Amino acid sequence: MDDHQPYFRFNPHAYEHGHIFERSADVCDVCSRPCVWKYTGSIFAKQSPSACARCIADGELARFLDDEHFALQDIELHEADPELAAELLQRTPGVACFNPFEWPVLDGKPLAFFGNGEDEGLLAIPDVRSAIEAAFAEAGWEFEGPTPYALIFQELEGERFRVAIDLD
Repeated sequence: MDDHQPYFRFNPHAYEHGHIFERSADVCDVCSRPCVWKYTGSIFAKQSPSACARCIADGELARFLDDEHFALQDIELHEADPELAAELLQRTPGVACFNPFEWPVLDGKPLAFFGNGEDEGLLAIPDVRSAIEAAFAEAGWEFEGPTPYALIFQELEGERFRVAIDLD
C-alpha cells in the first residue's frame, strides 16, 4: 500500500469490497489535493464533503467536520472501548449494508469486517460457516447457502468470527 491507500484495520478490504472507494482525480474538500482514492460511501453529518482515503484514515475528515457525532457507519455499537469506537465510527470507511446493524464487539474491541456471505471462499472456512449458521439459528432461521444478508467479522488479533444479519 502507498500513502494514498491507507490501511483500515476495521475494514481491511475497503478497496476491494463494496465499491467504497473509487480511483479519482477529483479534489478532496478536506485536504485540497487530488483524492486518488475518493470515498463513495455515506458520511452521516450535517455536511457531506468529498473526502479521500488519506483524510479518513488520519482523522482530518473528523477535524474538518468538527462534529463529534458524525459517523461513516450506520450501525449500533455497544461495549466498545471509546478510542476504538471513535476509530471505527469516524476513521473507518463504512460497510455497505441494507439497514443499520449491530457491529460485533468482543472483549471491548470491535471486530474487523471480513466480507459477506455471498463469498464462496469465505463460506469454505469452517469457522466462518459455523458463525453464519449460529447467527441464523439465533434468529430462528436455517442457513441454506450463499447470502448477501450475512456480514462476516473477525477479531483483530484472533480467530473468532461473528456474523451480523442485515436483511433488506
